[in-house]
Amino acid sequence: MKKLISIGVALALLTMAVVPGAVAAYTPPDTYAKVPFAILASGFELLETLWPDLDEALGMDMLWLETVFGELGSWTRGPLSWTVDMLAWGLGLGADIMDALDPVIGPLPLPVGDLLNDVACGLMMCWSATNCTGTFDPCA
Repeated sequence: MKKLISIGVALALLTMAVVPGAVAAYTPPDTYAKVPFAILASGFELLETLWPDLDEALGMDMLWLETVFGELGSWTRGPLSWTVDMLAWGLGLGADIMDALDPVIGPLPLPVGDLLNDVACGLMMCWSATNCTGTFDPCA
């Protein structure tokens, strides 16, 4: 029981030391859609940072998981989050196709092209006025 309490206290102290530095180094994603990926990546990066101490405290001898957590964090923040961009691009392409087919098949009861464009625009919309500078305007 004493060892469990000691581990808990050590984790609490480690968290108080690590979290402020991690928050200061954090750079938020550009869109709402990428926020869940950033949260997951931050969790993997936190596990990567804490794993050597946890591994030693618990006597698990599984230090190789530190590298796995780091790779998962990088992949989640990078290529996995790009799927949002690819989805928005595909929806925009679908909207262009629907708009091009409109004269051929006749007007649809719903404006499918506009709906697809709105969803694509919403996926890429900036989530903070201070985070979007420059020419980022996906809905233009």
